[in-house]
Amino acid sequence: MASRPSDVKMTIEVYTVNRHGEVIRPPRATVVVPVGYEPPAHLLGTALPPCACPLHRAAR
Repeated sequence: MASRPSDVKMTIEVYTVNRHGEVIRPPRATVVVPVGYEPPAHLLGTALPPCACPLHRAAR
């Protein structure tokens, strides 16, 4: 594992893989999460947006 700066809490790299799980391209994206970062709070609820599939859209 490579060392990272002390102000980085986590690094996420996104790869493209084939159906056998083999990496087929270099990382598509790299996201760095700094130490002390807190994401904005989201309200937790159970309401979902209305279905937009053709079947349910026609039933309205």
